[in-house]
Amino acid sequence: MADSDPSLGLIVMTDAHCQVGGRAWAGIPTLVWPDGIDEAVSDWLRAQVIDCGVAISSVNEYAKVIRPFRRFCRHRRKSWQSVDDGFLILWREHLRKRSKASVKRINTSLKTIFSFYLWAEENKYIRYQVGIYAEGELPAAIGHTTFPISAKRVFAKGRHGRVYHSWTTPLTLSQARQNVLFRHTPTEDEIRNLHRIAVERVNGERDSLMFSWAEETGARRAEILQVCKAHLPTMDQLDGLVQRDEYWPVVVMRKGSRSQTIRVSPDLIVRTLDYIEFGRRKVVEACLKNIDYREPDEIFLSSRTGKVLHPDSVTSIGRKVFRKAGITGANIHRLRARFAVRTIETLVEAMFGDRMIGSESTWIETILVKAAEMMGHASPLSLRPYLTYVLNRRIQTAESSRADALASRLRLLKLQEGTLERRLHHQRDLQSAASHIKAGRNKDAATLLRSMADELD
Repeated sequence: MADSDPSLGLIVMTDAHCQVGGRAWAGIPTLVWPDGIDEAVSDWLRAQVIDCGVAISSVNEYAKVIRPFRRFCRHRRKSWQSVDDGFLILWREHLRKRSKASVKRINTSLKTIFSFYLWAEENKYIRYQVGIYAEGELPAAIGHTTFPISAKRVFAKGRHGRVYHSWTTPLTLSQARQNVLFRHTPTEDEIRNLHRIAVERVNGERDSLMFSWAEETGARRAEILQVCKAHLPTMDQLDGLVQRDEYWPVVVMRKGSRSQTIRVSPDLIVRTLDYIEFGRRKVVEACLKNIDYREPDEIFLSSRTGKVLHPDSVTSIGRKVFRKAGITGANIHRLRARFAVRTIETLVEAMFGDRMIGSESTWIETILVKAAEMMGHASPLSLRPYLTYVLNRRIQTAESSRADALASRLRLLKLQEGTLERRLHHQRDLQSAASHIKAGRNKDAATLLRSMADELD
């Protein structure tokens, strides 16, 4: 072994005397400290080989990855059972700043550590520490708990189209995350063009509406797809919202299986209800006519299957529309950045009014924590670049927040106006075709109807 100092943790391999189920298991790593075996980690390493069939060479690498983390815990007198997101971020920053580890190495460490905690949760070494539970799976007493260790559900498609899910940590880094200021956030003009391109496509009304939900509520794609008709207000409730200029709450399941409320403006509600009444209804009626179908309550449906869209489909739609709109270095997720900026600007305005504040104010962390709570972020650190951007803009113009909010509201109204204009255009054409038929001008009616059909293709 390279390390011979017991205080650093020894990795000891089992020999042929290790018998499990009547079979010898040599070469399985065991982590040992001066005060004894690290039982939980060693049990996990053994389970990877015996129960999961992972190659011993791979499990040896797991041991080498988790050993420095456990060393880090012991040095700070942190029990492994009390580790949370904050401590994992502390470990991540230690690797990045002190050890100068590569992003790949940091992410490998975080994913390996998360795998250990996931196994410990599933095997009841710890209970309700890792956020892998849906709300209905929890005891009533802790039904709305915030889990110390966040988890992110990821999906993958098998060879035969079956979708599988697994869990991973949301705390990993990427080159883009490390340099978040260099990731492009769409401008007002780019977003206007984005919607113009979107509505010209098949299912354009649906796609443009999804983009608006991302920008106006800060919801992620999986959260947008959770929104159902039952979440929306009645017309009487909507009238009240408009009169009071208030937002409507919609509860969704956010990252880490946490239930959280997103706030929806009356203008966005109006667009959504209009889409349900017309664009979505066409999809539902076509499916009821052509396939064995039962209408779901979700709003954003596939026009082919009538079922709720898959998150990967939303990404694919966004990629195509962003590319056609000429917006590089951005996707639908970056529309959340627009919401992040407006959220932080609102908090800064509420807290400080017209006073100028520096980026190192003691109030900064309060703003970041509140913004992270509103956006469903696991860590407020990821929003720090947006705060710096907001403070710089605040120096340049005190009216930026109001101007952005007004521009956003005007854009929603303009999009709804465009939807109504397109709908009325088709109705006028149908009326003209009916007049031609009534007057015996069948050829003129057929030409007009073919033109309408070409526009819908």
